[in-house]
Amino acid sequence: MKKKLYKAKKNWVIGIIAGMALLISGGTVTYADSVQGSNVNVPEQNDMANNLAPKTMNAERNQINMTNDASAITPQSTVQENQWNQEKAQRLDAYMTQYGQQHNMDFQKYDGSTPMPIDCEYPEFDITKLWSDREATIGYSQDGANKYDYNTVAIYNHYAGNRLSQFHDTYWFTIHNNQPVVLEDSTTNGGTVWLNNINDLSQWDDGEYVNNTKNFQAAFTQILNNAPLYNFEDHGNYAWLDEHSLNTDGQLNLKGWHATNDALNKRYHYSIILDGKTHREIARQNITNSSIERKDVKAVYDIYNAEKSGFDVTFNIANSLATAPSIQLVDRYTDDPAGNGDATDYWFAPFTIDHGNYGSLDNVSIEKNQLHLAGWHASNSTANKKYHYIIVVDNTNNNRELIRVRLGNNVSRPDVAKVLPSVYHAGQSGFDAYVKLTNFNFNHQLQVIDRYTDDPSGNGNAVDYWYSSFGGQTTNQGWLDNINFSDGQHLTVSGWHANDVTNYEQEHFVILFDSTSNQQVAVVQAKAVKRPDVAKVYPGVKTAINSGFQATFDLTKSKLIAGHSYAIVSRYSTATDSNGDQGAYTDYWFRPNLLTTKAHYFDKVQMTKDGLQVAGWAVDDSSINRSNAYLIILNNGKEITRQRLLLTSRPDVARVYPSAYNSLNSGFDTLVKFDPQLVTGQLQVLVRFTNDPAGNGNYSDQISTSYNSNVGNFDQIDVTNTTLTVSGWHATDQSNKQPYQYLIALGENGQELYRWQIKDKNLTRLDVFNAVPYILNSSNSGYQLSVSIPNEIQHHTVRFIHRYTDDPNGNGNYSDIYSNSVMVNNLMRTPIDFRQPSEYAPYPNIKQLKNFWINVKIGQNRVYMMDGNNIVYTMYCTAGRYVNGVSLTPTGTYYVQPERGNIFEWANHWTSWKDHGVYLFHSVVFDQPWHDHQYDLNQAKLLGVSTGSHGCIRLSVPDAYWIQHNVSAGTKVVIEN
Repeated sequence: MKKKLYKAKKNWVIGIIAGMALLISGGTVTYADSVQGSNVNVPEQNDMANNLAPKTMNAERNQINMTNDASAITPQSTVQENQWNQEKAQRLDAYMTQYGQQHNMDFQKYDGSTPMPIDCEYPEFDITKLWSDREATIGYSQDGANKYDYNTVAIYNHYAGNRLSQFHDTYWFTIHNNQPVVLEDSTTNGGTVWLNNINDLSQWDDGEYVNNTKNFQAAFTQILNNAPLYNFEDHGNYAWLDEHSLNTDGQLNLKGWHATNDALNKRYHYSIILDGKTHREIARQNITNSSIERKDVKAVYDIYNAEKSGFDVTFNIANSLATAPSIQLVDRYTDDPAGNGDATDYWFAPFTIDHGNYGSLDNVSIEKNQLHLAGWHASNSTANKKYHYIIVVDNTNNNRELIRVRLGNNVSRPDVAKVLPSVYHAGQSGFDAYVKLTNFNFNHQLQVIDRYTDDPSGNGNAVDYWYSSFGGQTTNQGWLDNINFSDGQHLTVSGWHANDVTNYEQEHFVILFDSTSNQQVAVVQAKAVKRPDVAKVYPGVKTAINSGFQATFDLTKSKLIAGHSYAIVSRYSTATDSNGDQGAYTDYWFRPNLLTTKAHYFDKVQMTKDGLQVAGWAVDDSSINRSNAYLIILNNGKEITRQRLLLTSRPDVARVYPSAYNSLNSGFDTLVKFDPQLVTGQLQVLVRFTNDPAGNGNYSDQISTSYNSNVGNFDQIDVTNTTLTVSGWHATDQSNKQPYQYLIALGENGQELYRWQIKDKNLTRLDVFNAVPYILNSSNSGYQLSVSIPNEIQHHTVRFIHRYTDDPNGNGNYSDIYSNSVMVNNLMRTPIDFRQPSEYAPYPNIKQLKNFWINVKIGQNRVYMMDGNNIVYTMYCTAGRYVNGVSLTPTGTYYVQPERGNIFEWANHWTSWKDHGVYLFHSVVFDQPWHDHQYDLNQAKLLGVSTGSHGCIRLSVPDAYWIQHNVSAGTKVVIEN
């Protein structure tokens, strides 16, 4: 419309210019929109909207809040005649004054007498028209009486500029059809004055004119209805869903509130629920007359009717439960009694409908030759399915249907409703059905299906709940707790076999079965035993409490065969005779384990001067056919002697090996006579069961671990500057024939350096006897020696030998044990001299060593030449310095490489051990590059004392030379921190 007015203004200006010319020439002035017969058309509203120049308004506006009355806001209503008075005029005037102050607007008020200076005389009612209702009459009515179509009670004008020809916006407060209506005028073209209601304004303005008119409309309505004012400028749409609940009858209850100033003049309040996915409307309710008081909302939102914005509405959505995945609430204020029309909606977030499928089969039992089924099934998806069926299928036979039964009235289940309060008819979800047993096979796995369907025959569109299977092998559980064959005459078994098939197959047999020959050996009726422990572990097996059994087989007349595997079979059957195979039956096969056990233990193996005392036990299931027991003594795998055993009672063994044949009579305690000197190596004891009285024939053996007949230990080797003290023990079966004892010192290359005869010998060592009773005289195997150190071993790394011998001089026939390497008074050279070898002792002869390798200890500043686990030579060294706790010398296992030489840039006598010339053994470093044999004395002081290299291993000059010329490529190098 502004566009129209702006064009009209241009025409009016042109008209003024033309009029002035006519005046000058003696003509008359005519307005553009009142020229009779003129070709100037009234512009369209859209044209006016597009050409209206914007008015200047403040960028920021403070919230207006004139509400001082805390009482409830009165909804809008029809204004009665003669409802305008001085008091209301003053309230309106006060409101407009405050509004103008807050929005930087000055208003002129028309009081019905003095015209406003707006383009000639204003208002001129005879040329004032409503844009959307041009035939309507408009006039001034001081008391609001119904004299015109639009009865004007007040006019307020605001100028946008400072000249009469500039834009203005004027607001007419009228009563139309006994309802308050605010109209807006910004006409500046003279002639017809066009008024716009809020709908007209909204077509060309979405800013200050519309906002002003909305605010004035709201205030005018409140004043006419003697209601308190509120914050008309809050154009928010506020709401909250406090609670939503769904009961088992499909009743959906919604509680919350919805408040907005846009509800003004929308007197109808609706709650509408939609399918949350498709937005299809499910139902709507007019709640206009059932608003809930919400003082809490009013306290937060000072907007129209906030105090009456609450709702509490209930819908029956039973018919939609099955199909709607979610529900969405739309709360609506509208001017349409049917809930459509001009509306202000609030769309709450959808909430999901529980479409879970729930159920439980509480009972499966046999009663009066019928299958009794009881349980429940509930789901919101069943709300539109009125036919209820129970179906039984045979899982084992490809889910073949056995029977279906249509159910009548459902059984009350308040317990289910308590757990599933929002599921349709959960409280009536139970069933209790009896099914004929026609075509049932309880050896098969059976399954019950509960079905709700829209088909009377039980097919169609259905919601099924498949309960856990019952019957068949999938629920067949068992355990064999005990097998007792210890007396060799009777086999007693006990355990449990749990399977609800016992509801139908109530006879219980226990079978002894030869798995090797695949035939039954014996069968007995089982004795029932209560098993509450099994019932606790398998609560789903209803008969588990009665699953225990015990059975005893008399095997005096049954022939068991050694080497065969035997199984125990628990059988439930409908038959009462034979082994139950003439009826329907269910078996549980326990793991075959009979006649396969072999075990032994030697409680005592003690060597005496007359032979070996052996006590212990041995069980062997094959002894059922091999009744002769023997002990055989071996030396280095060869027999020394044998002795037949007479087995004795061992109830302790029977408790541990109850299933082993004749374990009750498995003990022995005997002296096997022979000369102990026959044991020269590894002693072993063999237990044999055989069918040959002489101990050969068809036999089954069990053999002991190997017992070393020559062992000892050097408990103490103490070396002082002048004295050597050695003590320990040495036990050998040759000790009776080798009465002399010697201590012999060997040098680095294995050569004898010195020997001493030990006089303080045969000392008591009960600890040794307890450890090695199988060696003769181990209880008197101790010795000790303290001597002055001879020069022959001083400063040497030696190994000591303790020797038993039959020669007074220490030679002859002997039995030796060796110590680890011992350094006698530190072979290391002190003070350290980089020009000399690290030890006083000579370098080792590598060719005489069996397992030579090099061990570098970075933190010890030492390099050890090793022969196996023995140190044969020690060198001082300087390895890589530590950076952030890590040495520059890499740790790990490496191998000496072929690269080596007499000199490189910084040292002599280098040998590579990593990266082919990068990481080396070499001498201490030169004082400057290539300065052959001129060494940095400060760096040389680090040798054997501290790290300091860049990664190489620095050595004394002779040590580096020796490695260069004696250590071959491929020698292992182990570097450790």
